[in-house]
Amino acid sequence: MSLAVAIQMDAMSNIDIACDSTFALALEGQARGHALFHYLPADLSLQQGRVIARARPLLVRPEAGNHYTLGEAELLDLATLDVVL
Repeated sequence: MSLAVAIQMDAMSNIDIACDSTFALALEGQARGHALFHYLPADLSLQQGRVIARARPLLVRPEAGNHYTLGEAELLDLATLDVVL
C-alpha cells in the first residue's frame, strides 16, 4: 500500500545526509514506494480551520551533493495525507 507522506524539515540543500534522521526516514519511505512531499515550517498555514502546507514532491537518493529532486509546489491539506512528519 503506497502512502502519501508530508515531511517538514530544513531546506534540502542544507542537510547533511550522513547524519540527518529525517532524510533516512525519507529514503526508507521512498524505497517502500511511498510518495514524499517536502515543506518548510514557513510553508505551513491555517486556512479556514484546515492545516495547509505549500509542499513540493520529493525524490531522494543517497548521493551527497545530489541527494534530492523537488517538484513544483502545490497546496496540500495535510489532513488528506496518510503521514505527516
